[in-house]
Amino acid sequence: MDVEKREELKQMLKRLHEAKPEELEGVKSQAEKYFKETDPAELAMAEQELIQEGVGRQEMKRLCDVHLEVMKKQLGAQAKSLQMLPASHPISILKDEHKIIKRNLKKLKRTFDKLKRAGSFEKAGKDINILKELSHFFLDTEKHHDREEEGIFPRLIAHGVTEPPEIFKEDHVEFKAKKRVLNELIMSAEKKGFEEFVREAGPIVDFLAKNLDDHIYKEDNILYPMSYQTLDKDEWKDVRKKFDAIGYCCFAPADLKKKDRTK
Repeated sequence: MDVEKREELKQMLKRLHEAKPEELEGVKSQAEKYFKETDPAELAMAEQELIQEGVGRQEMKRLCDVHLEVMKKQLGAQAKSLQMLPASHPISILKDEHKIIKRNLKKLKRTFDKLKRAGSFEKAGKDINILKELSHFFLDTEKHHDREEEGIFPRLIAHGVTEPPEIFKEDHVEFKAKKRVLNELIMSAEKKGFEEFVREAGPIVDFLAKNLDDHIYKEDNILYPMSYQTLDKDEWKDVRKKFDAIGYCCFAPADLKKKDRTK
């Protein structure tokens, strides 16, 4: 994207940012037509320049939610191209883990709501044990974030893409803190008492169910397509080596399982 088009894209992002509530739908309609030819890498670089020009990262996160809604169709179509990657590719591994994480997010919300409706630990039966298992699962998914931060982000930064990795890392820090607090609450739930546990754990469960799911959508539709466009083909071999060194959370990639069977 040339400098002139990049400036036009930034101006449209600013218009979305500054639009009054009664103007937003009209601006979204204009933005949808404009963004039709915009790919994730171009969008990320425009966002990066806006941050460097003074737009705060927190405000950019809010703005990101708006233009993600506008660009949902074209981003989804572009992300589909990643489905052709082999299962052993780092992006395929991360996306497959996302599917498992999303399933367990739904299970976490469903199980907590069921326990809440039961009214006591005694009536909830095995639900608290299921929550303990899920909490351990989510703590273990930190390896997923570690692989992104140590395998992909430094290479994006080396290519001059600096702000998107920082935004995603800030999300990771917040999720990690929430998951640790939730785990402590769940592991000591019976000692706390039912009402106190529900009152303290409920907001964290709701936060993770919404915000982690949104984070996954942004990674699948912006971070990963942008990374695939930015990194050189040979770099992905080194990324995969870093992934293997850190380890996996939800499953071992198919090619690693095959190696284990042949030993």
